[in-house]
Amino acid sequence: MKSTIQTYGIAVLIGLVVFILLVATASNIGLTWDEPAYIAAAQSYVKWYGFVFTNPEQAFTQKAIDYSWSVNSEHPPLDKAWSGMIWSLVRPYTDDLTAHRMGNMLLSAVLAGLLFLLIQDVYGRWAGLAAATALFTMPRFFFHAHLSALDVPAAFSIFVVTFIFWKTLHRRHWGWDLLLGVVWGLALATKINAAFVPLTLGIWWLIFRRDARLFARFVVMGVVAFPVFVATWPWLYIDTFTRLGDYIAFITTEHWEIGQYYFGQFFMPPPWHFGFVMVWAVLPLGLTLLYWLGFVRSIKERQDGGLGWLLFLSALTPILAIAVGQSMVYDNERLVMASFPFLAGLAGSGFGWVLSAWKKFSATWNRHLVSRGGVVALVALAFLPQVITMIRLHPHHLSYYGEGVGGLRGATNLKLETTYWCETYSLALPVLNERAEAGDSIWIDPWSHDVMIYYQTVGWLRDDLVILAPSKVESVLGWQVPAPVSIPMQQADWYLFQHRQSTLGFDGEDNSILRILAGKEVVYEYRFDDIPLFTLYK
Repeated sequence: MKSTIQTYGIAVLIGLVVFILLVATASNIGLTWDEPAYIAAAQSYVKWYGFVFTNPEQAFTQKAIDYSWSVNSEHPPLDKAWSGMIWSLVRPYTDDLTAHRMGNMLLSAVLAGLLFLLIQDVYGRWAGLAAATALFTMPRFFFHAHLSALDVPAAFSIFVVTFIFWKTLHRRHWGWDLLLGVVWGLALATKINAAFVPLTLGIWWLIFRRDARLFARFVVMGVVAFPVFVATWPWLYIDTFTRLGDYIAFITTEHWEIGQYYFGQFFMPPPWHFGFVMVWAVLPLGLTLLYWLGFVRSIKERQDGGLGWLLFLSALTPILAIAVGQSMVYDNERLVMASFPFLAGLAGSGFGWVLSAWKKFSATWNRHLVSRGGVVALVALAFLPQVITMIRLHPHHLSYYGEGVGGLRGATNLKLETTYWCETYSLALPVLNERAEAGDSIWIDPWSHDVMIYYQTVGWLRDDLVILAPSKVESVLGWQVPAPVSIPMQQADWYLFQHRQSTLGFDGEDNSILRILAGKEVVYEYRFDDIPLFTLYK
């Protein structure tokens, strides 16, 4: 009992440390491309919930539901509703962007604690600690853990379903079947990526269990999940099957295309190996070696009940999904974010294996100093290189590349994408606020106008500056600010350019955007290891 309380106490402490670290670094993380849409949705949804309490009869009319829930209706609502509720509670105590991100930072903290519990239960406490540390020393995951976006919440929800499945394997009461169905329904209501979870669990079942009672759990899980999914999404209360069909069409065949720069070419879609290469490229080499060691351990020792295989299959599924699927959206590692917690779990297992071997080896010398020195050396080798790079690169972790490709400079030589998602735009704010004339127009990468408009909305960018859009489009924050203006790029006064090669499309270095920028004055440029990430032109 004492040991159990201690274990859960450590899990809570890990979550608390992660939460404090994320909140402490949040103000430096620039707004990203997708966040304004989710922020607008979060505010709209939470207002509707307030309307439910004050006027329930009107709240459930089609007019009220369409008004509130059409905002970002192309994605399920659960995380946006959660973020909106946390935002409404903490906004008096922090800035607006941090308040919108707070809900997902809480989920990230819980994920750290759950990952520790899952791994330490089978592989030991050191392995659990190493797993949680591995996840948050993956620089790109650390970055995404701050955001008011859906990728880390999707990873969290998929991990929770897998966690509960593993923890309740030997519990036969039907209540656990219902619980798993409810949790999977909530995961589907977070992001569609969770649809692949039964496939992963089913393959694991075929390898390790194959008992009818566990198969029945999958059936109940599926039956329960669908009504839970619908119940969480008021937008589906009207014309349920029509809107559900529209949603499925959007996520499969009708999503707007977002291509990918990859090995010096623009692809839509990239080759099948894109996901595998990106996981290799953006993870620290030490962690890559450890997670492969963790998988080898599960094959060699066969004493973990199949947990190593469950982690491996759960990490592999998101990568295979984009390798064999027909996704319309590619943003570097973002779509395989759900793999990272499971890879961190395998890395923790690998760390524990190496540590155990070292302790057995050093015991022959019977010297505590040698044993402890080896532990310190192992920790340093596993985590210190990426921590040093994270500190140097902070907060621009979307430009992190691991030692396996030679860091950012090596990735540039391989012609992988330098950065993405507009987080570097925040670097321009102090310069524009100080030097721009009233009425000056600002050109930004196509379709990222809402990032700058949000900065105006919260007062971080002067509101007398004009944001340009590639065509006559409305901001998702349109009820708060004027719509962006569409004029030819050549007529702009300022140019914000993140070095995202996908922006240039098929034209590459001959792109008209670069030809126009070549004749402009460079006012400010941010570089890392002599590679430009962001340039402000006048």
